Amino acid sequence: MKTLFAPISLCLAAGLASSLSSSALGASQDGTVEWNGLSHVGWQDRAPRVPMGGEAFAVRFQAYRGDLTSARVRWEAGTDSGTAEAAVVGQRGAYDIWEASVPATAEDEIAYTIEATDGADNDYIGPGGVSDGEPASGFGLDFVTLEHAPLGSTPVAGGTVFRVWAPTASSCRVRGEFNGWGTADVLTPVGDDFIGYVAGAEAGDMYKYYFNNNLWKPDARALELVPNDNYNTRIVDAAAYEWQNPSFMPVPREEMVVYQLHVGSFAGRNDPAGTAPSPSRYVDVAARVQHLADLGVNAVMLNPTNEFPGSFSGGYNPITAWAMDGNLGTMAEFQQMVDALHGEGIAVLLDIVWNHFASNDNYTWQYDGGQIYFDSPAVDTPWGSQHDYDDANVRAYFVDATHHLLGDLRLDGFRMDAVMAMVDGGWTPQWAGGQSIVRQMNDWIDGRYAGSVSIAEKYDDDTWTVGPTSSGIGFDAQYHNRFKNEIRGAIFGENGGGNPSMSAIASVIQGTNGSFADAAFNYFELHDDAWPLNGHERFVRVADPVQPSNSDKARGLQTVANSIVLASKGIPGILQGTEWLEDDGWEENKLDWSLKTTNAGVFDYYSELISRRTGEPALFANSPLLVYHVNEGSDVLAFERYEVGGKSFVAVVNLSPNDQNGYLLGVPRDGDWGVAVNNDAVEFDGDGAGPANGSVLAAEAVARDGFDQRITVDIPGYGFLLLEHEPGFGGCNAADLAEPAGVLDLNDISAFVAGFSSQEPAGDLNGDGIWDLSDIAAFVAAFSAGCG
Repeated sequence: MKTLFAPISLCLAAGLASSLSSSALGASQDGTVEWNGLSHVGWQDRAPRVPMGGEAFAVRFQAYRGDLTSARVRWEAGTDSGTAEAAVVGQRGAYDIWEASVPATAEDEIAYTIEATDGADNDYIGPGGVSDGEPASGFGLDFVTLEHAPLGSTPVAGGTVFRVWAPTASSCRVRGEFNGWGTADVLTPVGDDFIGYVAGAEAGDMYKYYFNNNLWKPDARALELVPNDNYNTRIVDAAAYEWQNPSFMPVPREEMVVYQLHVGSFAGRNDPAGTAPSPSRYVDVAARVQHLADLGVNAVMLNPTNEFPGSFSGGYNPITAWAMDGNLGTMAEFQQMVDALHGEGIAVLLDIVWNHFASNDNYTWQYDGGQIYFDSPAVDTPWGSQHDYDDANVRAYFVDATHHLLGDLRLDGFRMDAVMAMVDGGWTPQWAGGQSIVRQMNDWIDGRYAGSVSIAEKYDDDTWTVGPTSSGIGFDAQYHNRFKNEIRGAIFGENGGGNPSMSAIASVIQGTNGSFADAAFNYFELHDDAWPLNGHERFVRVADPVQPSNSDKARGLQTVANSIVLASKGIPGILQGTEWLEDDGWEENKLDWSLKTTNAGVFDYYSELISRRTGEPALFANSPLLVYHVNEGSDVLAFERYEVGGKSFVAVVNLSPNDQNGYLLGVPRDGDWGVAVNNDAVEFDGDGAGPANGSVLAAEAVARDGFDQRITVDIPGYGFLLLEHEPGFGGCNAADLAEPAGVLDLNDISAFVAGFSSQEPAGDLNGDGIWDLSDIAAFVAAFSAGCG
């Protein structure tokens, strides 16, 4: 029964979760169009993307799922006009995709607006955004000048349309494989751009622009560069990839566990999945997504993969904000990697580096013969020259990349590198322009890519970073610097024989800063902290220099540190290889997959703890936390994580090497406390000190730590225990809602769905009077336990 019905219950949970996610966005057919769900980006939402010669074309736009009752497109061409009814043609994340077909015209120009309807409420999308009344002007197409074409190269029937921003160039030709690299194809100046259609140029062909009859340049908005062939640009159809998981939606960020992954070093060394070249590629990551699924993470954060000089790089020396690195694979292979991760329920965030470009191979430097992308004279950052953020076209270069990365590549958000170098007046005289870029990016994320996440690498722990764009810069989360520093200070201090401050750890875990909960990104060790290039090594290598670095001390302190991260509030992040005590760097040194076998118990530990973190609402980023026990003499602390009206967990930390046997610890609730995980358990490669996983500790009615009851527990040295109140949450009985009693079957699923829908007791499994995702999670957990 358990094997048969567990998949059914999981599908049930997924369906209800999707419905709740849509409801949470305010989407329903209630007579009010939800403006923040409407969006249309002309160059991305037309098919073909560049209609030619008055041909018919499709117009698409997004609205929250289930929000609209109808929609249509109004168009005008000369004296002719009409409407085209729209219909839902698919979903993407939280959105319905609506489409209408605009008929062919003999006129040189056509314009259109979008009308969205929910009952009696009609609203409109035009070039200026969403409005109550019909806009005075629409999205315009000019079939003579082709000004509706996006910058870059766009393949169309019979050829390709090219458009490049080059305000100081006197002429521009496009030279490529399609014309024998000749000079016959001259682009027409239109304002500050050059535009033209070239017959015979098709997807896959290489080309470059030739400015002023003497200057060769790749396309600034290249979607694919060929680094081993003079950085030629390759024509790519951005909409060609057929997505297998088009409706994927990330889990809410309060449920996220983030895994930082460097594509080039992820695969191939002692790898049971097979060899991989150096660097490893997008396809190699795609072939190994099951490892990440088994670990249980639900988001990966890719080190930067925008094109960079050479074959090996950490990615922080990009030369473009658009093209993915060609040494790692094609754009289609990047899309396939994202698709494969989505297929396992894993969101994909990209680390973007918009504060500088590399000094070598920087082809946008003096791009068209003039310095149009960078300040002149140059404004330097510690890593390279800064872009001219004061120029609207430069700002558009980055903001439009948001649509390519989140739209065409289906990424689920960003980690933005060194945000302070873009938005802080102490770093750049053009802070206003830098702030404009990040605000526009974050507004688009909120309005067009709901569910996507933006994380700022910014170390001042202020609330302005995560404040709304009306008063802040709109990031969803930011690096929590104090958290990292306190945890690392304690762990490295203990490793060096010091005396860690448990009070300092308690203070930062408890938290007083407004950036806590799911607006805080917490970690012990990510790329900067374990990068030999900048003088750092992984903690386990510092603690145990003799490889494999898996001594009791190295294993114990590393798992304790990351367990604090995973059990605390905030969004937790871990670095690739953490799950098996990787002891090498992460850039040119590939992950050593043999350590997954050598340290198999460590992998199992992280998998078990992450499954608790992602499956128990009491452990989510926003759930309450109370530090209630701090023992400086023994280096022990304890804190509760709980769900109001629901479950309770207690995390116990011992940073000393000494086992604390017979330790008296107050607990916040009476009854039994189960040992959910013990990092020193034998099955997790520990010595077996402390209570066994799955054992039960009964509370006794003796006051301690401000509570009316206590337990007696053995705490292993360098230990972490996660204790669960009343373990099992009712076991199979919680899911046994219908006759015959003692048998879990479809009748129980039907009873739960009916109870959930009608808000009857059978649907409120945790008894808190609220019908939400916690009830679904409890039902799935209990049902999966089965009945004999």
